[in-house]
Amino acid sequence: MASPNSSGISILLVKEKPVAPFVPSETFVSNEALAVIEVVIDLCLSFIVANVGIVSNIIIIVVFAKQGYNESMNISMTAIAIWDLLKCISGSIQRMSGPISLYSEAEAESWDNIMNVLMSYFISFATYVSSVLASYVAVERCLCVTLPFTVKTLLTPKVTFITMVTLSIVVFGCFVVVFGIYDIIWVFSPKWNTTIAIYKYNAFYYAHKVPLMQYYNLSGVIWPSISFVVIIICTTIIIYQLKKASKFRSGNAASSSSAGTASSTSTMSDRDRQVIKMLLVIIIIFVTNLFPRIAIYMTKFFIYDFYFLRKFHNLFRVMAFLSFLLDLSNSTANLYVFLSMSSNFRATAKEMFGFGKGASKGKVKI
Repeated sequence: MASPNSSGISILLVKEKPVAPFVPSETFVSNEALAVIEVVIDLCLSFIVANVGIVSNIIIIVVFAKQGYNESMNISMTAIAIWDLLKCISGSIQRMSGPISLYSEAEAESWDNIMNVLMSYFISFATYVSSVLASYVAVERCLCVTLPFTVKTLLTPKVTFITMVTLSIVVFGCFVVVFGIYDIIWVFSPKWNTTIAIYKYNAFYYAHKVPLMQYYNLSGVIWPSISFVVIIICTTIIIYQLKKASKFRSGNAASSSSAGTASSTSTMSDRDRQVIKMLLVIIIIFVTNLFPRIAIYMTKFFIYDFYFLRKFHNLFRVMAFLSFLLDLSNSTANLYVFLSMSSNFRATAKEMFGFGKGASKGKVKI
């Protein structure tokens, strides 16, 4: 029987004769150590962070909606917040196996296996979408520094909205096929003396194993790597131009500075500079999150057994737990950046929710 999952992709749910559960190798990480790490990092820390992220991203979306979408930054940051919200909701749902285990460990194992197929991938793919959207924001802010008048004419709110939607569909669509490589089957578990759900590779996976995994691994490296490089380059340019503008304003600009560059950067308002500084913090957070994920995918690409249901299954799960904790933490952090660096956001949040009262004097409204 086909059952729809949260992504709209059908997953096969069938009952079969008893099938021997996958027994992972304990190379590097024992089953006992994995169980402890899962409880501490995944079921406790990530679960808490995911639920905090749900609240924080709802606040971001509501505050930007209250401010309106006359500026492209509000649109782009709302788009990122929506993906972060979906990521945190998925992370919370997946980790409900912890509370479920309080009344039934067998049901908790079934939940964990099913959600591992559905939600783990969704969190990863949502992270790629968010990182690509962040790279667009970096490009946009970089152009604002170097070509302030031109970019405001070209990158209108409408253009930003269309770009956000297009990038979201394209990037997420590149990975949708992976939802179809597993079957969920129900088998008798001697450990729990009842039937539980497990996942295994299906016929589609074995029929297209080599090209499918090559495509998946390459996509998993290319998208975040492109985002990483774009963000680094744009951030470097932004920092350089801001420093040059600062020297120009203080009268200490070197005589060799080009008149055109000095003119364009000096026309930036204090508000624009504060917006850019705030976005730089957000961009740095994305870079910190992207690097470990790229490293994991590079390892997967060169070491075949470093993946689920293979020799280094346990080690891969530990790395996945840490990566998911970083992903969810990244999705939670933006609210605190906005509250600490944007007096306009803080004022709106204070008006709507009654917090963010610790605004420091002299901050530019953004």
